[in-house]
Amino acid sequence: MTLRLPFLLLALVCAITAFGQTSSETAAQAAKLYSQKAYAQAGPLYVQAAEATTNKSQKKSSYYNAACCYAMAQDIESAFTYLNLAVKNGWRDKDHLSTDADLKALHADKRWKSLVNAVKPAYSENATSSKIITADLENFFKAFELAKKDTAKAPEVFQKHYFEKGTAGLEDFFASKIKNEQAFSKAVLQNHRFYSSIQPTVTKAGDFKKHIYTSFTQFKDLYPKAVFPDVYFVIGSFTSNGTASDNGLLIGTELMSKTPSTSLKNWSDRQKKTVMDFEHIPVTVAHELIHFNQQGMKKENTLLKYALVEGSAEFLAELVTGKTDGDYSSFHDRELLIWDDFKKDMYLDKYDEWLNAKEPKRPRNGMYWAGYQICKAYYTQAKDKKQAVADMLNIKDYMNFFVQSKVDEFMRTKYIN
Repeated sequence: MTLRLPFLLLALVCAITAFGQTSSETAAQAAKLYSQKAYAQAGPLYVQAAEATTNKSQKKSSYYNAACCYAMAQDIESAFTYLNLAVKNGWRDKDHLSTDADLKALHADKRWKSLVNAVKPAYSENATSSKIITADLENFFKAFELAKKDTAKAPEVFQKHYFEKGTAGLEDFFASKIKNEQAFSKAVLQNHRFYSSIQPTVTKAGDFKKHIYTSFTQFKDLYPKAVFPDVYFVIGSFTSNGTASDNGLLIGTELMSKTPSTSLKNWSDRQKKTVMDFEHIPVTVAHELIHFNQQGMKKENTLLKYALVEGSAEFLAELVTGKTDGDYSSFHDRELLIWDDFKKDMYLDKYDEWLNAKEPKRPRNGMYWAGYQICKAYYTQAKDKKQAVADMLNIKDYMNFFVQSKVDEFMRTKYIN
């Protein structure tokens, strides 16, 4: 017979176990329990993770995850308590909330409809109403100058003068990409010449507003159901050039800052390749806009799914800007070899293996390239182009989309001379 601890005792055990951990560590422990379907144990840890951080993005995510755990454990009252706290702390993803299977137990409750209606999505259907927000750039460089004068206290300086003054976009970027001010401060100070050199350039990121609105308008023409969030330009520590959150599009501007005056002294060739041209920013923004509009895609842990999520963003960004976000020139002359390898792995969960380089077999971002080819093949042979765009943003059956694209024939025709 298996002995089962009462719920409150489980919560106490979890709290003791997590004592002394950071919010992120506690959330990671909770996520592991969730994956094991130990919902009653995971819920209290998510609550503790939420209460251990001042970052609203981390707070709302942990409260939301706690609500999911309590709902799965059939503790309806606690689920509503923490779901309301998630909304209070800025939860904006109404579509995800409405369709999340973890919360199904709450749907019959009279409180459900009013809670869903309380969520206010941070986007507009108007392609030129998005705000282009650069306040975080100014705050970063003020903090940067102070941190250089007192390097021993740099983490505290960045916390006070950059992160605590941050926009909703920076809070989301911190939670998903930066994660802690100590590592961030170390990376920034180690590369202080680089950061100093990019200040005159990146503080002009707002000047791309016209280009961004142009690509947004073109995307609206391709996909009439498109929605448009705000665009946040932030500074990170070389962890991401762009991502999307329910608050908007978040652009890691330090990785989009290369000009002739950018200081890359003592950097390796590999490091130099990570920094993209400043003029490329509108393309990255377009790529992230596509991700923001992919809410209709089915969840699935296969390489094919990952490839189509990224590949559709690449293909549609190219349609509206004329360029892909990534540089795939190193795939030249080995396209079919890489393609055949992709087909062998596409129904497996091999995200990392196809994100990172695996030379001499293939360069980095192989799944982006493969997904791009599938989407291009699908679009090329489609009679109704707008429907083809809608299809690739709302894929429910990845295998069927692959078959319908006739991509194998497309690849053989394109790359066999």
